[in-house]
Amino acid sequence: MRRREWIGAAAGAAFAGTKESGWIKSPKNPMLSLGQGDAFDSQNIMSPSIMKADGWYFLFYAGGPLGPRNGGQLVKYQIGLALSPDGESWKKTGKPLLPLGERDNFHVTPALLREPSGELRKQNGLWQMVYCGNREDDVELATSPDGLTWTKSSRNPIFRAAYAPNLVAYEGQIRMYYIHKPSPKGGPKVPWEVHLATGKDLFSLRPHAANPVLQISQPWETGALFYPYVIQENGKWVLFYASYWNKPGGVKGTLYTAIGTAVSDDGIRWTKNAANPILTPIDGSSYESVYNSSQSVIWDGDHYKMYYGTRIDNIHKYYAIGMARKKGRTLA
Repeated sequence: MRRREWIGAAAGAAFAGTKESGWIKSPKNPMLSLGQGDAFDSQNIMSPSIMKADGWYFLFYAGGPLGPRNGGQLVKYQIGLALSPDGESWKKTGKPLLPLGERDNFHVTPALLREPSGELRKQNGLWQMVYCGNREDDVELATSPDGLTWTKSSRNPIFRAAYAPNLVAYEGQIRMYYIHKPSPKGGPKVPWEVHLATGKDLFSLRPHAANPVLQISQPWETGALFYPYVIQENGKWVLFYASYWNKPGGVKGTLYTAIGTAVSDDGIRWTKNAANPILTPIDGSSYESVYNSSQSVIWDGDHYKMYYGTRIDNIHKYYAIGMARKKGRTLA
C-alpha cells in the first residue's frame, strides 16, 4: 500500500451511501439532460465544472453529438455552458464555447483556475480554463473576460498526456491535479493514477516528484481512478475522485462508478476516507443507475454543492448531470 489510509470501524462503512456521508441528492435532479435533435450534446453530456460569479452560477460541461443511437462513434465532444440564478434551474446557452481544431478535435473535462477555497481566480482580468483537447489528452488553455466568450491560447497545448486536469492557484504557484494513464509494459493493464504538476504559471507546469499522489488501494475501487477535484477547507485539502466501483450485488458485466474523498495537510500526501464511496448511483434511476463521477464542488452560503456526471447504460457514455448538497464545512 503506497499511501496511509484510515481504517474503518465496520465492514459496511466502505459502502456508505449519500445519507451516511451527508451528501443528499437534489429532488430536482437531473440538473442538465441530453440536448434535443441534432444539438452538440444530444448523445452525451459529462464532466461538469461549477463556478459562482457575479451573482450567477456557471456550469461548464462537455457534450457529444454522436453515439451508437445515431450510428456514430463517441467523438467530436465540445464544451458547453449552462447558467442559473439559483444553482438548480438551468438554461443552456445552446452552442459550443470553442470550435474543434485539426489537432484539438475532442474537447472534454473543462476546469477553471480557482482559489484553494473554490472561488474563481482570474489572471490579468481573465478567466482561465483548461480542458483535454484530444484522445491523446493534450491539455489546452482558453481565456475569457466574462465566462461567456472564450479564446484558445496560441501556446496550446500547455501540457501533454494528462486526463481530467484540475487547477488551483496556491502560494505563488499553479497546481494541476490530473489522471495519468500508465502504459502496460508487457504485463497486465495498470490502473490509472492521480498525479500532480506544479509551476509558477500555466506554461511552466512540470510533474511533481511525489507522483503518483493517489492510487487504487481500497476494496471498492477497481481498474482506474479518475476526475480529481481539489478544494481546501479549514486548512485541510480535500480531494474528490471517482473510481470504477466493486458494487456489492451489482449486475455481472455492468460497469459502475462512485465517488470518494481523501484529505491532506499539504495537497501531496493523501489519506483516503474510510467511509468511501461517499456518493453512489441510485438503483433503478431513470438518469443515474450505474455512474456517479466527474464531480465539481463549490461552497454556497451554508452548504456545499456537488455537480456530477451520471450514466444509465452502455449506450450513452454519460447521460445527465446531477447535484447533491452537504450542510456545513464538514468535508475534512
